Amino acid sequence: MKTYLYNAENGLYAGETFEEPDMLQYEEGITTVPPPDYEHGHVPVFDRRKNSWAVIPVATARQLMSIRPSDTTGQQS
Repeated sequence: MKTYLYNAENGLYAGETFEEPDMLQYEEGITTVPPPDYEHGHVPVFDRRKNSWAVIPVATARQLMSIRPSDTTGQQS
């Protein structure tokens, strides 16, 4: 079955693959919901709570990628 990969931490689209249907419940960062079409400068992001994709600007995606759990503690390295 064709499936779609996303980063389990931030939802960013990571590609597509094929997976056995009975294995889907054991995998994180994988869905059977296809991402929507998107234009240059945008990227799909998967929302597990809604089981759907949204399309956001790449600049916003870069911000999502730069946020780490340690960055939210208020401590500077």
